[in-house]
Amino acid sequence: MPSTQDIVSMFEADCDVEVARAFASVAADYMAQTRSRDGRVSTIHTPAGLSVRFDEPIPRGTQSVDTIIRRLRSEVIPDCNHLYHPRYIGHQVSAPMPIGVWMESVTAALNQSAAVFEMSPVGTVLEHRLIAWMCELAGFGSDRGAGGTLTTGGTEATFTALLAARSVVIPDVWSNGLGSELPVLLCGEHAHYAVTRAAGELGIGLRNVLAVRSRDFKLDPDALRAALESLAAQHKRVMGVVATAGSTATGSFHDLEAIALLRDEHRVCPHVDGAHGAAATRSPKHHGRVRRLERQPSVAFDPDKMMLLPLEPELLLVRH
Repeated sequence: MPSTQDIVSMFEADCDVEVARAFASVAADYMAQTRSRDGRVSTIHTPAGLSVRFDEPIPRGTQSVDTIIRRLRSEVIPDCNHLYHPRYIGHQVSAPMPIGVWMESVTAALNQSAAVFEMSPVGTVLEHRLIAWMCELAGFGSDRGAGGTLTTGGTEATFTALLAARSVVIPDVWSNGLGSELPVLLCGEHAHYAVTRAAGELGIGLRNVLAVRSRDFKLDPDALRAALESLAAQHKRVMGVVATAGSTATGSFHDLEAIALLRDEHRVCPHVDGAHGAAATRSPKHHGRVRRLERQPSVAFDPDKMMLLPLEPELLLVRH
């Protein structure tokens, strides 16, 4: 085992700018190499085949930076997904802007904990400013009560929105639990698994998720209206309606304007899963697909998809 002095010496050596340049060059070379049409977009190996490559004992002692760099170039990068490749079709995530890649090293070096202001003074202020900007992009900017939070993914953003919806429909849930009369959650039949997963985690149960039929791969507003009327006739509580702006499976956008009208009529709380498509608000060509987004109570927004940021800055934005 290395001595304390050896560890201190290695720490100091790794602070050298040349070490930083060595790792930055790995990323820069990767970008340059994959922007050509040479090579594959992804690996040809199976999970078992890649596992064999890294089947080794836990590292003991030390390794040189050169050894680490060499293994990155020869054993890691070649079999990753090459997002900058011209034949990459944008599956789920985008190739991030290089400036975002370089900023990652600064973020890691600062290592601020955004839990409280004490642990991240500037980061906390910047987070609030970022949320305000994103609320403006979503159309919530004129509403002074708008806000939101950063999450670890679109699934967590939708979960958080539905957690809030559960507290609205069952105000004493935190103290007394769900009770025996569980509310119903509605969504389109092509909704992301984030909806059903949240129902299970929140104790609502999958049996109380009502998948409304689609028309042209979009939630059918007439079917939604009929479902809401049927639930009202049965005196069932509705926890919320999840609409989708850019579905994962088909790319379809639900009619947010029609859903907003039903919200006013039936006093239900819609949430928009806009992980893939909420950024259409900034598109001169496609902004009509998210018409009336600004009237929805909440939206999940993933800038790492259409806004070209590195994984994983996701947001939940709320109008109030």
